[in-house]
Amino acid sequence: MRNSLKIAALSFGVAVLFAGVALAHGSGSGSGTKAVKLTIKGTGASAPGGNVGADGQCINTLDPWLDSYVCSGPGECSCNVLTSPTLSGSGLKSVANFFVTTDQGINPATAPTVDSGPNPECNPSLGIFTVSDGSGDSTTLNFLGVDCKHVTGISKNNPSGTHDKDLMSGGWGISSTPAPTNTISGWGTFTGTTIKATNAVSVTLSGWVTQE
Repeated sequence: MRNSLKIAALSFGVAVLFAGVALAHGSGSGSGTKAVKLTIKGTGASAPGGNVGADGQCINTLDPWLDSYVCSGPGECSCNVLTSPTLSGSGLKSVANFFVTTDQGINPATAPTVDSGPNPECNPSLGIFTVSDGSGDSTTLNFLGVDCKHVTGISKNNPSGTHDKDLMSGGWGISSTPAPTNTISGWGTFTGTTIKATNAVSVTLSGWVTQE
């Protein structure tokens, strides 16, 4: 989702898995620990000006972990948000403050394009979002991943292919800033896609959550 959420973007397409901010005790892999899964869908968009730093990175968000990111170079970053998000696969009711910084100045696919073939590109993304349950209890998650360009329709007449979507993958964890309403910890992985033509984002997280 490049400039609209590589989202997440990172990119980022993330969002997590729990069976609710307030988890039931006892089930899962340990005392108070439970395997969780959550899918978030929405539309990627550029962040408001007040949340965009000098090099394009996200600022003035909920978490200094994201705000302190230093871009690889001037103007190399973009900050995006997820609009009209929906949740499925958990007892959570809403997601908010979904910010993603993507750094286009870092690309592990350093080999040049061969002839007129596809231009390889993957970029790191990092971000945050907050989820809430029906009682208003909230938890903020951090995520870190990579967003890679996907191409299709490569042919003699279209040697570079068509960039139709971005593929996202990475890891997430529950943030201590701001502090969650309840004492809780969690971590896991995520995968996602961003459709280039519409900026439609879908991210699925899975992992484990522990609550006292």
